[in-house]
Amino acid sequence: MTKKDIAIRALKTFVQAFLGVLVPEIVTILNGGFTDVSTAWKALSPFIASALAAGISAVWNIVLAELKT
Repeated sequence: MTKKDIAIRALKTFVQAFLGVLVPEIVTILNGGFTDVSTAWKALSPFIASALAAGISAVWNIVLAELKT
């Protein structure tokens, strides 16, 4: 597995996690939820969750690639 493959997998994980986190947040916001949380946090939390998931995916794939060599 090359670095390009790992980057593509991490990007795909980012998109999947972002959409998976964003959709429920939009529904909650539209229903009047999160009134005590700042707007910046509401805007950034899907990106933070997605970045964490992508980082975990990248590390996992790097470890698997190193174990195969």
